[in-house]
Amino acid sequence: MKKKYIIGLFLTIFVTLQIWCSLLTFHYPFIGIYLGLTPQQQWVIKEQSPEGASTKLDLQVGDVVKQVDGKLPDESPFVYKWRTIEQAQKLVIFRDGYEYAININANSDAIYDIVTILEEIVCLFMAILLLIKMRHSPSARLLAAVFLTMAIIYMSYGASVRGDAVGKLVIASLMMVLPIVFYHFLVVFFKEKGNIELPSKILKYLYAFAIISFGFRCLYLYPPLAYTVYRFHDSVTLSFFIVGFLFNMCILTTLYVKVRKQPSYIASIIKSVWLSWMISFLPVICLSFLPKVITGFQALDALYTSWIILFFPISFAYLIASDKLYDFGLVIRRILFAGLLAVIPVSVFTGIFILFFRHGTDERQVSFIFIGSLILVTSVLYAAEYWTTRLEPFLFPRKFVLQSALKKISRSLGTISSIRELKDIVLVDIVETLQVKGAAIVFQFESDTEVIHEGEIDVVEIRRLVGSSAMPVHSQYTFIEMNSHEAYTSYLVITRKKANTLLGKEEIQWLRLITSYLEVSLENVHLIRKLTARLQQLASHLPHEDMAQDIQWFRKVMFELQEEERIRIAIDLHDTTMQDLFFLKKRLVALGEKHALHKEDREQLDSMIHYVELINTGLRQSCFELNPHLLKEIGLIRTLEMYVEKEAYTTPFQLEFVGEQDASIENKDLETKRHIFRIVQELLNNAKKHSQASKVTFQTSEKNGSFYLSYKDDGVGFDDKEAQPRRIGSSGMGIEQIRSRIVHMGGQMEIITGTGGGTKVTITIPTEEAMSA
Repeated sequence: MKKKYIIGLFLTIFVTLQIWCSLLTFHYPFIGIYLGLTPQQQWVIKEQSPEGASTKLDLQVGDVVKQVDGKLPDESPFVYKWRTIEQAQKLVIFRDGYEYAININANSDAIYDIVTILEEIVCLFMAILLLIKMRHSPSARLLAAVFLTMAIIYMSYGASVRGDAVGKLVIASLMMVLPIVFYHFLVVFFKEKGNIELPSKILKYLYAFAIISFGFRCLYLYPPLAYTVYRFHDSVTLSFFIVGFLFNMCILTTLYVKVRKQPSYIASIIKSVWLSWMISFLPVICLSFLPKVITGFQALDALYTSWIILFFPISFAYLIASDKLYDFGLVIRRILFAGLLAVIPVSVFTGIFILFFRHGTDERQVSFIFIGSLILVTSVLYAAEYWTTRLEPFLFPRKFVLQSALKKISRSLGTISSIRELKDIVLVDIVETLQVKGAAIVFQFESDTEVIHEGEIDVVEIRRLVGSSAMPVHSQYTFIEMNSHEAYTSYLVITRKKANTLLGKEEIQWLRLITSYLEVSLENVHLIRKLTARLQQLASHLPHEDMAQDIQWFRKVMFELQEEERIRIAIDLHDTTMQDLFFLKKRLVALGEKHALHKEDREQLDSMIHYVELINTGLRQSCFELNPHLLKEIGLIRTLEMYVEKEAYTTPFQLEFVGEQDASIENKDLETKRHIFRIVQELLNNAKKHSQASKVTFQTSEKNGSFYLSYKDDGVGFDDKEAQPRRIGSSGMGIEQIRSRIVHMGGQMEIITGTGGGTKVTITIPTEEAMSA
């Protein structure tokens, strides 16, 4: 409640002050006449502001002011308090023995007021933006206070120069507060960003000094003492501002010296703050405030140099909000580099301007042309990279397409692990992007040549060209060599475009960039194939699992890889071929409904639809065998029952499944149930190929904390002692791999068979104890 009251009070004061200052600014012109009192007690014009309305009147420095609005100058509150003439309508002056009546009907320079209004709007916008977007950040709230302080300074400037006591009180007080609030921001900022403690106790003394100064300045409202206090206005206020700036610089410099050798980002932050601080405040201090304190005159009006002060808070508002604070040094270097590039052409342009218009120009116009052009060209050069990137699709469409394709291919290269993926990911994109007839990747081994191709390309001709020379050359193909070592040499081969034109230089350069990325992926694919072959060889020669417990991890990894590949193939079939068949069937049905067909045509169409449905059903069953998803949905026993029931329609023997629901095995993890399903799958496949049985029976049961799976057939049997383990990658896993799965689950397998005596397999898997990993 108290917080809302304070905010409401502040907003009321702010709005009232804004209305008051705006009324004065827009109702009265800025006259800009500064008076001095001679020993003869005469008020004479000492100075005229170049931006004031007095420069448009018949007034001169040294004129004696006799009357102001029909009264003696001493009776004018502005002359009495500030030694200025403001808010007046008529003057009587004495010059060369004559009196002149001057009607003040001229307006001051409008740009003078417009600049302050723009500066106020910018500061208010930034303050509001920070409070809305980043109100939870303490440093952002302090930065908003900095902007708000500057906004009120710019707001009161118009009233201050027009002789208003409130405007002078506000601007002088806040000019002293500004460096204090800046330092307060730095204290909170470094605490928030780098956990650095800056001296904070001094803040209460600084704010106390500012409050005391404000109390003294309240005497502006008491006319007899107003000028006594006001005559020290410039020297005290500007001196305090300069000292505050130097104090902040000393703090930042000392802090940087302490942490500059530390390998952290803190030094970068401090350096960025220091540099931004220098850029913001040095111009206004060196060109406006310091000359005013020393000589009484400004080298450049503070109204214009104060724009640069906004650089520090605005830049930090952007960098804090975008989390790019540590890039500040890079931003400054880019601006300086753009400025250096702009100096020469701007200087040449300004020189040509002076040469052609030397009789009609003055120093202010030349300065405006040079500085304005320098700022404009620097801004354009700085933003050129950004806008070139944003407008690249419109300005350089071909380059944009190539760059987009390059990014897409480079992102996909990390996922390539097989030859098929090289074709699907790389070659397809190259053919589509370059609009060529075809493309190929060629592996030339010592005794063989392997070609992966996409599109229309003569594979036989490519093999002949690669085998005929080290670097093939052909008018219809572009060959780019990639890897080349003792194992193999690889090439990227591109045909002509579909328009029968050769590739351009930009496209060939793009292809060479693609191949530089592709070389690593090709080497990885080669090594994966080589390693897979060796793993298969190793797996086929593993000893009996009971004597190889130390390498069970290898079996586990191989099983996991097999399952991942099966699932991937099942998903690919479902998302591609089965979807195509579905839409094909839908279009065939629509064709039959749309047209009236003869009986023979109708039968033929129905036969085609039925055939597509059969293919789709077969693929669905294959997907299920590759990825038995029902294990997770309905459990192991129901899944085995459904699988055996479907297989019974196609087997050359009578197939039965006898099972009862077993909660203990159903509570096991999905991996265990998948192993059991694969065992049943392999036993049934072996029965189809080798058993020559008339009846095959599967049976499951649970007893004494174990799950039992039995297989029985009346076929020809086999000699268990002479059975050889099959290799990974062959048509089946073989008895040894079945045994490997059982050992992995901590179970046992018993085989009773003999030549001509059928086969019985009993598998026991514990369900109460943890399975071996």
